[in-house]
Amino acid sequence: MSYVFCHKLSLLPRPVVLVAVICFASFLPRLAFSETPYSPAIAEASKEGEQAIQGFRVPEGMQVSLFAAEPLLANPVAFCIDEQGRFYVAETYRQGKGVEDNRSHMNWLHDDLAAETIEDRLAYFRKHLKDKINDYTLEHDRIRLVEDRDGDGKADHASVFADGFNRIEEGTGAGVLARGGDVYYTCIPHVWKLSDTAHEGKATLREKLSSGYGIRVAFRGHDLHGLVLGPDGRLYFSIGDRGYNVTTKEGKHLFRPDTGAVFRCNLDGSELEEFAYGLRNPQELAFDNYGNLFTGDNNSDSSDKARWVYVVEGGDTGWRMYYQYLSDRGPFNREKIWHPAHEGQPAYMVPPIINLADGPSGLTHYPGVGLSDRYKDHFFLADFRGTPSQSGIRSFAVKPKGASFELTDSHEFIWQILATDLDFGYDGSLYVSDWVNGWSGLGKGRIYKFSDTEHVKAAKESHSAELMKQGFAERSPAELTKLLAHVDQRIRMEAQFALVNQNALEALQSVTFKSNDQLARLHAIWGIGQLGRKTSSAVAGIQSLLHDSDSEVQSQTAKVIGEAGFTAAAPALIELLKNPNARVQYFAAVALGKLQEPKALAGLFELLKQKNNADPMLRHVAILALTRIGNTDALIAAANHDSAAVRLGAVVALRRLQRKEVGLFLQDADPLVVLEAARAINDEPLSDAVADLAAVSITADMSDALLRRVLNANFRMGTAESAAIVARIAANSKVPEALRLEAIEELQQWNDPAPLDRVLGRWQPIENRAPIELTGIVGPIVPDLFQSSEKIKEAGTGLAAKYGIKEAAPMLAEMVVDTKRPVDVRVASLNALDKLGYATIADVARTAIKDSKTALRVTGLNVLAKHDPQAALPALEQALQHGTIIEKQGALATLAEMKLPAATDLLARWMQKLVQQQVPAEIQLDLLKAAKVKQSSELDQLIAAFDAKRPQDDPIGGYLETLSGGNASRGREIFFGRSDTSCRRCHMIKNNGGEVGPDLSGIGIDKDRRYLLEAIVAPNKAIAKGFETAVLAMLDGKVIVGIIRKETNSELELMDAKGTVIRVAKEDIDERASGKSAMPEEIVKQLSKDDLRDLVEFLSQQKQKQKATSTKHEG
Repeated sequence: MSYVFCHKLSLLPRPVVLVAVICFASFLPRLAFSETPYSPAIAEASKEGEQAIQGFRVPEGMQVSLFAAEPLLANPVAFCIDEQGRFYVAETYRQGKGVEDNRSHMNWLHDDLAAETIEDRLAYFRKHLKDKINDYTLEHDRIRLVEDRDGDGKADHASVFADGFNRIEEGTGAGVLARGGDVYYTCIPHVWKLSDTAHEGKATLREKLSSGYGIRVAFRGHDLHGLVLGPDGRLYFSIGDRGYNVTTKEGKHLFRPDTGAVFRCNLDGSELEEFAYGLRNPQELAFDNYGNLFTGDNNSDSSDKARWVYVVEGGDTGWRMYYQYLSDRGPFNREKIWHPAHEGQPAYMVPPIINLADGPSGLTHYPGVGLSDRYKDHFFLADFRGTPSQSGIRSFAVKPKGASFELTDSHEFIWQILATDLDFGYDGSLYVSDWVNGWSGLGKGRIYKFSDTEHVKAAKESHSAELMKQGFAERSPAELTKLLAHVDQRIRMEAQFALVNQNALEALQSVTFKSNDQLARLHAIWGIGQLGRKTSSAVAGIQSLLHDSDSEVQSQTAKVIGEAGFTAAAPALIELLKNPNARVQYFAAVALGKLQEPKALAGLFELLKQKNNADPMLRHVAILALTRIGNTDALIAAANHDSAAVRLGAVVALRRLQRKEVGLFLQDADPLVVLEAARAINDEPLSDAVADLAAVSITADMSDALLRRVLNANFRMGTAESAAIVARIAANSKVPEALRLEAIEELQQWNDPAPLDRVLGRWQPIENRAPIELTGIVGPIVPDLFQSSEKIKEAGTGLAAKYGIKEAAPMLAEMVVDTKRPVDVRVASLNALDKLGYATIADVARTAIKDSKTALRVTGLNVLAKHDPQAALPALEQALQHGTIIEKQGALATLAEMKLPAATDLLARWMQKLVQQQVPAEIQLDLLKAAKVKQSSELDQLIAAFDAKRPQDDPIGGYLETLSGGNASRGREIFFGRSDTSCRRCHMIKNNGGEVGPDLSGIGIDKDRRYLLEAIVAPNKAIAKGFETAVLAMLDGKVIVGIIRKETNSELELMDAKGTVIRVAKEDIDERASGKSAMPEEIVKQLSKDDLRDLVEFLSQQKQKQKATSTKHEG
């Protein structure tokens, strides 16, 4: 490709240059890392980064500067800043080149869902990729060390700190944290501790702290990430829903193959534990000033919303990775798992605080210096949407609401930057990494510095940068205790950790009792907690703080006492369960669970009863404590408790303990308790209780969630009795249609069940299924099915055909000719008669081909061709000449199946017409498909002749046959239902879908089919107005950056970062550069040409433009 250069402004894309990287040795075997120097493709230096600043929307008084840009860094996923102000940048070069996505490999989906170890994943890679598997090792992920050595505020030096992360099983290196000369790095399947022992800016020692993360592929970007140091001195990190199978250093097994999670461990990797789970993709983690942990969790591309989550110990937020492959996302949508707390929500899960953002990625908490007081205890969240015009940084805070929180002061802080990560420097400035554009990495990357000009002086006066550079190890306890009250959260934490390292228990205790600064007291308590985890008695001196007048002091004291295992405090903790403050109650319950205090049972049951499900967080913690105490007899006995809230809590605790006695609660008087028991049995699963679930009496008013699980239990039982129960549901006119259809489908699959659970989509094959005779079970319900809704009738015809219910044949024959019935039912009846071997099927088909309904005529011809091909051939030729488009398409599909030489000759004549461009556009794809099926040399030559005439310079030249003739209903299913395309992740139609990309409700009004096709197969050719960022170099030397709103032959209309509309005459533009579309370029790879045609047809019919109602919450 050739490029035009503008030496003034360097606006246009530069050719990619190779930046050499020297490989280094390590203390681990050389095979673990790069054997040869790795030189990734990185763009050369340009002025693009500086020019992009004009396009940012920033708060008033905020100064923006470019700290670093390519070639000093590229494709930055995450970064951190060490004590000396050096930047460690996690770079990725393996997106789609070893770091894969199931949407691009749906052929291995079942293998992925079945995988339970890293070795399983490697095995199916070898199975599907064969000799191409080594291609996954060609590119690396790595860590770049970026420095400002001359102190002018701009990076001037970059080196490779660590590379060689390119093994087949490895994922994106997506988490990096520098501390005390060590660098922690997360790259599936390992958590690494990297050390520069020679002080040369390179990792010379590499230690695996733990391994076994990412046993499945799932979606790209669902990585191991989120490294953050907690106020308890432990390392916290997260993984997306790729699952984990980890054995800790102490031999504990952590295994969940189907969800994302948050972990914590000591800095040496010891005492690793699962902290929370049920997350989809929690990319980053952040603690507030009070030790509360939060994350942004991404949505599932199904009109659901991303979640702002309070991450609590033992919390399950409800996501399972196999939901992704259900068109409606299963329970996640059906049971409103992603919604904030509401009545009737599943009790096993912890709901999010609120739905916020679209692509949560980088996250940080304001440390207390650099901004105005407005931002005290605020969070800053990168909202990544694939294009800078729709992306940026959100800011917000939370305030207590019961034992959880609610959102406040939510707003767009910095916008129109494709941020991946962000962090506050010790100078008080906010640093943001910029991916630049797209999804896979352009070989570019920037770090920008945002400084509040009014408050930067105060940040300097805090001396944070000096304190961090000097360190804390040599400071006296007296100095360190003063620093516990420092304005900067990071300084407070370092002072706390230094006091702990000095074993300064007395100094810490003094602060807890004598300081007037709340945050200093909390840090002192946390420091004592660190000592208490080593020696339990260390917390004895602060037990009286459980009665402090400050509820937060009470809460944190309870927390550290529990973690220290200080059992003497149990009576006081039990009393705190009655405290009027919900946070005090919460942490008291956490502590009692840690202590496994049996005397707390009554208090925990009473807490459940008094709150009566009004506070899901308190319900969760009571359940967690009951689970850890583990008195199963008491939990089972709770089935007779007078409080439904207690019984509900007992169910979830028994679920967590994997006890089959959950089945006892299926007879409860409260439908929510029954449903929760059903969830436990089906979803966990508790195999020994499936029979109990299958035996639940079914009523017409039973909830969808419960009935699905009862049906599934019977399906899994597989007995004749269970089949009869399912058949009765199928025939019951009082049961909702969707569930009757589910029952019919279960009967269809009964003797040959698919390997996925029917409620969840989980890999759960039914082994050694003993076939049963179903004719006698299905036969009696067929008349009822045929007297039901049209969809039930249609499904019923297939069921009758499947099991050879010949008694149904007369009814089917009547339905074929009944012109009052919907054509879909008549078509299904004709196909069923064909499968049943109906004696006069050819006569029925001859009647069908004369019907007024096109679909029935098409099916009639297809059936006739099977039974009397000679008679069908003239009718097929007639359909091709004079039929409707659907008839012509059907005729071509039938001809492809026929063995008669005359059928091949007929196709050859039509292919000759195609080469001569004499075939209607609507049937060109069908003709090409039919010709390819025949495998005739003559037809192959004609196909080649047609392909040779395709326009070579047209981006849609290879797809022109998909412009017309599609099926809009199938296109709608692709748009809303397909997980591999995820159209509605970004686009909305009639208030259904996402808000990342353009609303397509009226796309068919002013866009033709060619535009629609091009937008899919070549998304960067024409980006929708309002989503394309342009940088204009004007003839007068000015540079204008904005989002294109309108374009004519003579003028451009843009909106700049301040919202000002600017009109520019094209003749005044010297040079123009545009950003890439957020539409993934590889989306076309997930679509067949039939899919493309159907999708174009569906989109072309969207002509009812209406303004979408935003469902975003902004505080």
